[in-house]
Amino acid sequence: MNTGCRKNMQEQSNNLKKQVGNAHARLLTDSFMTVNEVPSGQKEAARLQQNNPASDFTPTGFYLPANGTLKVHVQQLTGSRQPVILVGTYSRYVNKWNPTSYQLHAGDNNISDQLGGLIYIRYTTGDTPGSSVRLDFGGDKKPVPYFVLGRTSHADWLEMLEQYNDVPDVQLVGNRVIIVTSRAKALAYKDEDQEQVVTLADRIINIEDSLSGLDANTINVHKYLMTETDKTDTYMAATWFRTWYHSNVTSVLLTVSGIRSWGPWHELGHMHQQGAMTWSTLLEVTVNIYSLAVERTLGITPSRIHNDGVWPRVETFLALPDADRDYNGNKSDLWVKLAMFHQLWLAFGDTFYQQIHQQIRDEKPNLSTDADKMRYFMLTSSQVSGKNLGGFFRKWGFRVPESVYTEVDNLNLPFPDSDPTTLQD
Repeated sequence: MNTGCRKNMQEQSNNLKKQVGNAHARLLTDSFMTVNEVPSGQKEAARLQQNNPASDFTPTGFYLPANGTLKVHVQQLTGSRQPVILVGTYSRYVNKWNPTSYQLHAGDNNISDQLGGLIYIRYTTGDTPGSSVRLDFGGDKKPVPYFVLGRTSHADWLEMLEQYNDVPDVQLVGNRVIIVTSRAKALAYKDEDQEQVVTLADRIINIEDSLSGLDANTINVHKYLMTETDKTDTYMAATWFRTWYHSNVTSVLLTVSGIRSWGPWHELGHMHQQGAMTWSTLLEVTVNIYSLAVERTLGITPSRIHNDGVWPRVETFLALPDADRDYNGNKSDLWVKLAMFHQLWLAFGDTFYQQIHQQIRDEKPNLSTDADKMRYFMLTSSQVSGKNLGGFFRKWGFRVPESVYTEVDNLNLPFPDSDPTTLQD
């Protein structure tokens, strides 16, 4: 950056400090960011064998108004690749469902966007990461209310909500989460404990990571986006790079009681699902093994399976004649299907699922059909548990070729000491 440009940006920073007060002066250091390249979301999803890539971008705490110009100076520190700027938040607005991406180059960059939006940095590669840059931001960017765990106090948050009143959105950022909502909703819940909300969101992700057999050395390098949406026909949902929540349920993003509810656990569970363990009838089933893990770790008892009266339906299903008992059929609802996975947890604990996830990551099985995935799960479950679970799956109506049951028998494992299909909580 030339001296004149640096001087102008310093003057801009000083002016902003005068406008917003000393409490927020440290936020302005985000105008000058050193960013390191990381694996792409797709690469991390492949490593972890997860269906949905996590949020492989970095929030800046700034917003670009419609038709405004963002100035970015790029100084290459190592390597040769440069990041891209994203303008807009995934699924925040129907009229801009995905952010617009702008490739940066070394030196000065001017970015103008017709719709504007929150500004993010995506600095990813499908190769081995090895590049880093310093980014200097200027132009028409505006600061947004920006809560950063460990850096922003509740008083700071209230002041930012009051001062930054010309932007539509806010951000709260933890170690594992990026929360985006409208400023209007943030004002409605301004008296909540933001530190506790973000800390709890981080904890929920860590719990789901733990059930996935991930630790500090193997967790996803990316955060997870949880955003309010103005899409009216979806309650909550998840897909590549984000989870999103109807504006009527934004309390799940901004309140302690909300983040302690099933909905966000479920959507974050979708971000942890592994394809090898999710055949076509299980998209809304295996997601909830993570929700159940959060529920019990937070000490919420009895389980939702118990409270929702699922066990009597399980008993009814398991009592069906062999010809009618089809696990994937319409006589087994989503919660009954989930109960089978819960029985495996009741029998073998967290270690069972942690080891299955690890084995899937290690083996990276190429499974294209439901039959392939069912066979793999039956064999892997028996191997991990150290028990012949053929009888368990037969009682649950797993309709696979008889040769699969023979394969399970050929593992030469002992039968369970007691019948896992009888387990309830």
